[in-house]
Amino acid sequence: MESLRIGLIGLGLIGKQHAESIGRIPGIELVAITEFSKDVLEAQKKYLRVNGYSDYKEMIDKERLDVIHNCTPNVMHYEINKYALEKGIHVYSEKPLAVTSEQGEELSRLAAGKGLANGVNFNYRSNAMVQDMKARIQKNDAGKCFLVHGHYLQDWLLYDTDFNWRVSSQEGGFSRALADIGSHWFDTAQVVLNDKVMTVCAKNFIAHPTRKRKVGKEITEYPVNTEDGGVILFETEGGVQGSVVISEVSGGYKNQLQISVDCEKYSMRWDQQQSDRLIIGSRENGETQLFAAPDAVDGSVSRYATLPSGHPMGWADAFTNGIREFYNSLFQKSYKSKSLSYSDFDNGTYIMKIVEACLKSNKSQKWEKVV
Repeated sequence: MESLRIGLIGLGLIGKQHAESIGRIPGIELVAITEFSKDVLEAQKKYLRVNGYSDYKEMIDKERLDVIHNCTPNVMHYEINKYALEKGIHVYSEKPLAVTSEQGEELSRLAAGKGLANGVNFNYRSNAMVQDMKARIQKNDAGKCFLVHGHYLQDWLLYDTDFNWRVSSQEGGFSRALADIGSHWFDTAQVVLNDKVMTVCAKNFIAHPTRKRKVGKEITEYPVNTEDGGVILFETEGGVQGSVVISEVSGGYKNQLQISVDCEKYSMRWDQQQSDRLIIGSRENGETQLFAAPDAVDGSVSRYATLPSGHPMGWADAFTNGIREFYNSLFQKSYKSKSLSYSDFDNGTYIMKIVEACLKSNKSQKWEKVV
């Protein structure tokens, strides 16, 4: 059987990780890339030994692709995803799927109408210990869930001199911290609980109303209209109460997504900065650490634990796991199933609706439904 032909659009930090993950999965081949920076395009074309383009439409029209990976800035996701789907190509997109949930719904309908596989990269759900938490909840091993809480904290925008394209609402969209990292936390929570966030009460904040943007030697004051973080209360469809703190301006926190699920028999806590372990807490025994390994997690999710105990599995392994799950569904022709292990466009759109509800709640200062 011939390998699936893959095209990758956008070779920034995340795009390079997609390329590496594609290389780790049998049965697929990266054959072409699109990059808008000429210098990056030339360097990556030689490094990856693939055809290179500066126009994604030209790549799609010429390369007879089976799948594209969309790793461009947020505002480009919709147009590229739509173009590929209209050409009959399966799509694996970085999050957010689009800038608005209406765009997400349109893409979902288009993909379904064309019968095409579609995925959105929420990689934390594919960590072995996150999947083990999910299995414990599904098997009722931990008992009734009372509470879910946690945070996603970073410090890369702590100073007013820190600037990135995500700060611009024209490139990043109407939400920044919630859409960028809060979306990951909500997706992880929904996967673990097998439940949906239905109502939210959010209070967002902007740490620096203006930021110093440097272009060449010139520094200008850039007005900021997207949030640096927020504190959110929520309730799930199943009645579980929850809270989460989101911040991109918390000094010393590099990339700490932490989630705790407090249940009838014991609690579970996972921290992605120590992603190869799960903390189990009980009143009788205090806290116990479980380390990821095929024989240490539930048998139904052992495929996510690709190394023996003592060989730490991290961010890149979970990243590859999620992409592998997407391609397995293509190989097995199961991608039209309603119970996918990876995030499809429908889920990606729902996560966008959670973010939109948080923005609406921050404005109204009331509880808002996710609709």
